[in-house]
Amino acid sequence: MTRSTETATPTLYEEDFYLWLKTTAEQLKKGQFAEVDLDNLIEEIESMGRSERHASKSLLTRLLEHLLKLTYWQSERDCHGNYGHGEINNFRAEIPDLLEDSPSLKPYLREIFEPSYHTALEN
Repeated sequence: MTRSTETATPTLYEEDFYLWLKTTAEQLKKGQFAEVDLDNLIEEIESMGRSERHASKSLLTRLLEHLLKLTYWQSERDCHGNYGHGEINNFRAEIPDLLEDSPSLKPYLREIFEPSYHTALEN
């Protein structure tokens, strides 16, 4: 068995991600679909979906953590006053913003509410 000493030429995606993004967007705008690097485009779109799900879960968990702290840290509340109110308000505002951009995540947030609550309890 012989091994090839040739190495694959790096793709634009591997060499310059930002340029790849710009090039791909232009190709799509111009209808040059045969030129589009579909494998990497699909990978990036799927990655974006995973990132959105992760962000929504993170926001929900952080909101629940702060609400639990506010509820159960009576002695701390006396010492620190309105601890966490600003962060709670921020998280409460960010979740609807996220859902406005990605309404299909709403069922996912319902699905992960209980596990996120348990994670918040552990944190």
